[in-house]
Amino acid sequence: MKKSNIIASLLIVASIITLNSCKKKTEVDNESQSVVDNAVCEQQFMSIQPVVSEKGITQSGIKRTTGFETWTILGALGNGTITPSANDTIDSNADGIYDNGPVTFQLTYTTGFVGNDGIPRTGSLNITTAKRWSAFNNTITIDLVNFVVNGSVTYSGQVKITRTSALSVTCEVLNGHCSNGSWNIDYTGTKTLTQIGGQNTPNIEADDIYSITGNSSGVNREGRAFTTSITNALVKKSSCKFITSGSLDLTPEGFKTRTVDFGSGECDDDATYTVNGQTISFKLK
Repeated sequence: MKKSNIIASLLIVASIITLNSCKKKTEVDNESQSVVDNAVCEQQFMSIQPVVSEKGITQSGIKRTTGFETWTILGALGNGTITPSANDTIDSNADGIYDNGPVTFQLTYTTGFVGNDGIPRTGSLNITTAKRWSAFNNTITIDLVNFVVNGSVTYSGQVKITRTSALSVTCEVLNGHCSNGSWNIDYTGTKTLTQIGGQNTPNIEADDIYSITGNSSGVNREGRAFTTSITNALVKKSSCKFITSGSLDLTPEGFKTRTVDFGSGECDDDATYTVNGQTISFKLK
């Protein structure tokens, strides 16, 4: 009798384990915070390069600005200080290198500025270069200073841009940080940006379109690490605040890789991710 009870108990336990295993197999993986937080950081950091490109750090160092932007030549860098000099932006021997470089330019956005993508920004970009913007294989360093987007999210860190061809640059984000005071996101990555629209109007940022490839990693606002790899080039239009198309694989720590699809080209905040055969919609903000 006791032996029968033991066998019956074992069968019940085995049935429960089997049922639980089946439930786990069909459970929906709805970890979406990493997907959202990667987009929050990536879209803004990738929008910096077209701005710098449009301003076009030429030999004189200054091009056009709007009423809510100001350019300041902070001067040549030396001994940890910035001292303005008359020849900071002069290339007297035409070797492509500033006579007194590296030189730092500061682009400052004042209250009231709204970008081509409809997003208000305040703060500054400190842009340091030894050569003109058009020089190949010259790394331009951009430091974000009190850089606030939409009046609520502060972006900090350093962006390094290197022009590799007439239409392509590499863009490296170091120590990227995005915060609204109540949450924090860390972000780093190396991307290749290739201009696929607006090439014939180099002084106009509004019609610029870039395809983006590469990888990134970060820590979302819940403290979970994640990595990404772009599988189908992302498309970022200067006239749109969101990535409009393309896809990437994103792997949050402790979860399976999910494929994020940014859409078919419409300027909206709609996107999806697919994992375990389930497709889930989310917003890019």
